[in-house]
Order: sequence, then structure tokens, then C-alpha cells
Amino acid sequence: MFEKWFNERWFLRIVAVLLAVMLYLMVAGSSSSGKSDAASLLPIAGQGSTTFDVPVTVNYDESQWVAYNIPTTIETTVKGPSSSLTMLRLVKDFGLSLDLEGLDPGYHRVRVTANGFGKDVEVTPKQETVEVFLDKKVTKQVPVQVALLNKNKIAEGYVVGEAQPSKQTVAVTGGAEKLQAITSIQVPIDVTGRASTFMESFNVKATDTNGNAISATYDPEQLEVTVPVYKESKTVPINVKTTGSVKKGYKVVKIVPVVTEARLYGTKEELTRIGSVDTKAIALKGLTKTTDKTIELVEPDNVTAMDPTSITVSIVVEKENAKSTTETVEERAEKTITGVPVTLNGFDESKYTIDYAETIDLVVRGSEADLASIDATDIKAVIDVTGLKEGTHGLPISYQTSKAFDVLRPDNMDVTLKTIPRTSVQTN
Repeated sequence: MFEKWFNERWFLRIVAVLLAVMLYLMVAGSSSSGKSDAASLLPIAGQGSTTFDVPVTVNYDESQWVAYNIPTTIETTVKGPSSSLTMLRLVKDFGLSLDLEGLDPGYHRVRVTANGFGKDVEVTPKQETVEVFLDKKVTKQVPVQVALLNKNKIAEGYVVGEAQPSKQTVAVTGGAEKLQAITSIQVPIDVTGRASTFMESFNVKATDTNGNAISATYDPEQLEVTVPVYKESKTVPINVKTTGSVKKGYKVVKIVPVVTEARLYGTKEELTRIGSVDTKAIALKGLTKTTDKTIELVEPDNVTAMDPTSITVSIVVEKENAKSTTETVEERAEKTITGVPVTLNGFDESKYTIDYAETIDLVVRGSEADLASIDATDIKAVIDVTGLKEGTHGLPISYQTSKAFDVLRPDNMDVTLKTIPRTSVQTN
């Protein structure tokens, strides 16, 4: 019998009308603020609820204020027609908001407002109010302080200089009250086992006295810090040692090393106890004339390196009672000249301070006649610090003079450069 009805045109028309009425009731039920008795009879248009995290926006002038304690999302329950809940899941054009306009600085309990959910649903945030802290927005220049950790565990024979951040200050922007707790940007660097200069990058952040991160923006957001690591060193005089005697009838007039000082590298404790270095013994046996010899230096125990490791020594030998030779030799004499000023080349006083001997004492050699009239004004001692970074450097000394004499020592000197810290703080 049902097959006969399905074949009748009038039956199909009645079914189509009924379906149309049902679809109309579904649409009417989803757009109406009240509950439809007809819609309630249809399972597809029934009531339901769902709970999910809803994003929170805040209304205030971000150029003038900073808001704290703002939740990113709030768990929210939404009840209403199933079709409306389905539409919310698909469109997601809704949210929660906090209105801070017109509020003064300080703590405020602000009501949570639902937006874009539609009038046919009931919205219940888990937090109906939020306690917000509102603060005046400021920008503060904060100095960077690098803390070098485990300096006593650096590689043996090395020392660490003062760290050099790429920026001396960081612009920190945030709430005025919060920023009062920031006095510096701390950058910790572990130097354990380091044996050469290195650089590390760090994301900038500030913490309060309890070590909690302070919410703020930083310019720059990242810092590069260079840490100079160099060998501990010391300059000491060279003692020339000899063994044996020249041939009978001859004598040693003097022994003159071409280089008079050596630089030693090692730990500070070991270098402190060393006052000089010796050459290996030079054999004088059988010498009958002035001779130049290259001889090795004896490296002291527990130093890591020495420069130079060998030197050339001139041994002046003549016959005993040989008048002409003796007279020639005796014309050469040595003299100590005190208080010779040292001139710096290439020093950038805007970046560094420098520690060095501003005057030095020289030992010079020349004819007695020439040396008699020489004083500190006749010599200019120059050291070049161009391009040097922070740390202690052993530098050669160059001498300028118009007089006829040789400078025997010193050959070099220590210079220590230190970066000038920039700790000025400005508040906008």
C-alpha cells in the first residue's frame, strides 16, 4: 500500500510541504530570543551548552598606559540552541573584553563583558570580574651589568678582562611603578675553562628583587657580549750566564745581549715569584776574538710560555794589553737616563682608560763623549695602542733620537686598557 502512495503525486506534495514547514521552524527557533514550542519538538533545533577558552581584549590607550594581570583567555560556558552553538564554533567572531578607559593608575576590579555571541545564547565567564593594575607608561635607560661567573675556574695561565656588551644601556618601556624595581640589566656569563676571547648573545630581560621577570619591552631585545681572555704575563730581565775562560792572553771586555728582557706567561701566583730568567751557559773556552752567539733561555718552572726563547749575545774579546783595541772598546760606555716620557699613538680616550708608565728609565750605550751630553729631552719613547681591546698588552717601545747611541733596555712595556663604563640613566 505504501508503494502505491509513493507513486501518487499528491502524497509527494504533502511530504514536501511538511519538510518545508520543519525547516522554517528550525530557522525561526535559532533567530528568536524566546523558546519556540514547535522548535522544541524538533531534535535538531534543541538546546545545548559548551565550555571553552575565550580570548580577552582590553580597551585602553596603550600609548599612555600599561595594564598588568590581564588574562589571555577566560574559561567560558555558553548555553543556547544547538544551531547557534554550532555557528559559534564555525565563525568564532566573539570574545571577552575589559574596559579600562577613564581609570586612574592603581588596582581596579573590572567587569568582564561578552561580545559577539548573539542574543539567543547565555554566556557565563568563569571569572565575571578581573583585578587589573593600571600604570603610567614610561621609558627608562637602564645600564647593562655583566657578571662573570667562576673566574677562578678559567683555564690555567689565563686571565679574564672586563666584559664588553654591544650596548652599555637598554631602553626599557613599561609601567612607572614596576620599572622602579629595575636598576640594571644583569647578564651572567660563565667563564669556566675559557682560554680565548669569546662572544655570547643574550635575550634582554629584567627581574625584580625576588628574581621574578618584569613585564616590559626592551630596545635592543638582544645583546652581544665580548669577554676578553688573555694569558697572564710579566716582563723580566735576562741574565747572561757563561762558563769557562777565553784563551790565555785574551780577556772578555763585555758581554752584550741584543735583547735584554723576556716576557713570561703563566698564573699570577707563579709569575709573582719570578724576578728574571737566565740564558744557558755560554762557553768562553778558546775564544780569541769578538763573537756573536745565539743562546737559548732557561724557561722557569710552571710558566706556560716565554718570548723570546733564545737571544743573540755579543761577546767582546781582545788581547790583554792590546792598546788600540782597548781604546776602541773603552770609548763605548753605558749610561742610565731617567724620566724619559712615553708617548701614546692610537689611544681612543673616549672608549678606554689606560694604565702605563708615563716615564721610563733607559740604559743606553755609546761613546763616552756622546753620552756625556745626553739627557731625557734627547729621546722620545713611543708605544702604539692602535686597535687594541681591553686587557693587558706587552708592547714594543720605539725610540726616536738624533743623537748617536743605542738603547739597550727596556725593549717593551705593559699597558692595561679598561673600557669606560656608561651608567647614565634617563627617564622619559
